[in-house]
Amino acid sequence: MTSQEQQPESPDEIAASERANIPHHAVGLADVLHQMGESYRADPVVAVRGQVFIQQLHRYLGSQLETRLTEFAVKRKIEVRYEAHILGSTKPKDVDVAVVDLENGPLVLIGVRSQMSSIGKNVLTYYEGIVGECISLQDRFPMCTHGYVYLHPLSAIKQGKESEHIDHARYAKMYAAVTGRAGPNYKNQRGVFGEFAYLVVDFEQSPPHLRDDIIRSAVPNLDLSINMFIERIVTMFNARMLFWDVFR
Repeated sequence: MTSQEQQPESPDEIAASERANIPHHAVGLADVLHQMGESYRADPVVAVRGQVFIQQLHRYLGSQLETRLTEFAVKRKIEVRYEAHILGSTKPKDVDVAVVDLENGPLVLIGVRSQMSSIGKNVLTYYEGIVGECISLQDRFPMCTHGYVYLHPLSAIKQGKESEHIDHARYAKMYAAVTGRAGPNYKNQRGVFGEFAYLVVDFEQSPPHLRDDIIRSAVPNLDLSINMFIERIVTMFNARMLFWDVFR
């Protein structure tokens, strides 16, 4: 910082020149999909039922957020947390990835789910559940930026159910219907996420292959890709919180 640059007058102010690079290593999406594919091939049942599989996706999202934190955020001890125990309006919820300020609470909340089998049987129940959780958290934290990441395989993996039809196009439209909490009155909206990412993954390929083409065909006017999900979350947060330089 040069002598001509204005020094911040309080911990809540930051000069643009202080937006230094934070020395965190971002986990790449290709690496995450490769690791998830290896876990799946090693033991599909354990991959689906255990936590290691989905936690790899948690780490991708969290590390991407960590690399975007400014020096101001680090000085305030704003941090990325996993399985953050957040009190909603009806009950506590363990949110998969959260950006939390020690004094002001959650700033960004992201839920993550993978559903690898019995999709047609359970998807509506899970859909109802994630929307309900969204409402509960937005009641408590209306200014928070809320996001969700949902993963389906291209083909079902449960033994004996490999021929199960998965209507990815229909599900993409469902998730698009609860995406887009924006505009000047966003704080009054409930049950709509700011951003949503829907992953359709072909785990039979090595490395696993994202089928974003299926989603784009079903929802051509809304970006539900995982590749730009964190960028969209950060852009939305920054547009709302003009007075706080948390993300670069």
